[in-house]
Amino acid sequence: MKKRLAWFLSIALVLSLAFSLMAPAVAEEKKGVGPNMLLLPSMENMSDVFPSCWDNYGLIGRMMLWSRLLRLNADLQPVYGDLAKEWVASEDGLNYTFTLNDNIKWHDGKDLTPEDVAYSIKFAMKGPVLNAVMRNAFSTIKGMKEFLADENAKPADEVEGIKVDGNAISFTLAEPSGTFLLSTAQFNILPKHELEKYEPLTFKTSAYFAMPIGSGPYFVKEFLPNDYALFEAFPDYFGKKPQIQQVKMTQMTQADYPARALADEIDFFHINDLATAQAAVQNPNYEMHFVDIYFVRYFMWNALGASDQNPELFQDIRARRAFVHAIDRQALADGLMPQQAALTDTKVPAAFDYYNGDVYELDYNPEKAKQLLQEANFDFSKTVKLAAYYADQTTANFMDAIVSYLGEVGIKAEWKLMTGDITAQLYDVHDYDFVYAGLSAMTVEEAYNPFYSETVKTGRMGMVQPKGLTNMDALLEKLWVTSDPEERKAILKDIQVVESEEMFWFLPMFSLRNLQVFNKARVNLPAELVLSNEWSNYERYIDQWTLNPGE
Repeated sequence: MKKRLAWFLSIALVLSLAFSLMAPAVAEEKKGVGPNMLLLPSMENMSDVFPSCWDNYGLIGRMMLWSRLLRLNADLQPVYGDLAKEWVASEDGLNYTFTLNDNIKWHDGKDLTPEDVAYSIKFAMKGPVLNAVMRNAFSTIKGMKEFLADENAKPADEVEGIKVDGNAISFTLAEPSGTFLLSTAQFNILPKHELEKYEPLTFKTSAYFAMPIGSGPYFVKEFLPNDYALFEAFPDYFGKKPQIQQVKMTQMTQADYPARALADEIDFFHINDLATAQAAVQNPNYEMHFVDIYFVRYFMWNALGASDQNPELFQDIRARRAFVHAIDRQALADGLMPQQAALTDTKVPAAFDYYNGDVYELDYNPEKAKQLLQEANFDFSKTVKLAAYYADQTTANFMDAIVSYLGEVGIKAEWKLMTGDITAQLYDVHDYDFVYAGLSAMTVEEAYNPFYSETVKTGRMGMVQPKGLTNMDALLEKLWVTSDPEERKAILKDIQVVESEEMFWFLPMFSLRNLQVFNKARVNLPAELVLSNEWSNYERYIDQWTLNPGE
């Protein structure tokens, strides 16, 4: 085992040295970069139009362009106002009223009103790309299910539980929702007068995203697809105005980050790949921060068997547990992702206060793995097909090690990298027994809702129905209507017990801390900023970011 760990460390060192040699000659003058311009990567594909804003809803670029009713703190709790200057929730969790700030302007100069909020929600609910947590939360609005069921209903039509009164908008729910306030802090509000030009079903690729109009602290001044977008501070922004006047978001891949950093051509990025972040900080101007977020890595079991062959291989829970017992997860974490990866025995990161450590322990125990495989009558003549869709070198080293570990307990295994249409590979072709996957979640419902029996029945992989699923159903249904933090914590710990006892089809490996890298020579961050999940709309205090003079 020491030899394998030494090999991991040597690979990491070689990668770091290789990246350090990638630095291009720094240009005497950075073309197109102004004296007060923040340099960011696009983070997402901008080859034709801007990324949509309702399926993926966070990232700093969206915070700059759009506003929401509320904002989250670093713990992702909806405690700050954004469009709303005040809000009231009833004790029974069925009524919410938001009063908007005065004189809010869209980037085209028109007034933002509560009608824009109401129309945005109804429009998004009629479309196909709204995040599932927000869709479930907004579905609890009284009359929303009937609105959605009516094929002829339009976003301009009334929904019983949505009322506008002057500068306020109120929502009446048919049943409580534990994520309603959270959703109002994540859902980006768009202008009604723009949405009216388009159909919900095709909005994601519409002309709106060629030059989107929002109400955030910056507006889009210039956009060259597949190259860059230039943001400029919006002079009529209703909130605290930013001190940095321009932001240039350049289209690039994560593979470009190290070279960009070594040339001081990027001011901030976040990533989950440790090797890339380590390569960037070879430039002493940069510093790297580890940030705890809800991000877990696991092996997802294909209960049908690879290409619908040999589905019985891992049907016995003892065989699935043996799979994890065969792997020295701690050695992998220490060797490939030091300070970043932490073991977890459930789909909850161990750093979270609702993680339940009192569940079945998936410790490294190859002898136990062999015993469990024998008890499960595992067919050792079959080759287990593994797959991964992460193309970085760390994942390749990890998967090679997994094959080696499984071989030590008698399991023949091979792995391949998924390419092309990953969704089709996962859910239609499914030529694998286990796929190495990851989950970044807004809230824990995203992690556990796939265990709900109705979701399992309509799933695209033909998931098996574990005998304890009805216990999970009852706990999930209770979680959906619970907003009290302590009550939710207790429910979540019970959910992890059911998950662990049945093992389902997700075999947890570890959680990963996000890596956020800043050019500290150029960027000054506010003292009160606590870094959090970049994929959410948490308070970043963008108005207090500054650039050093002369940089």
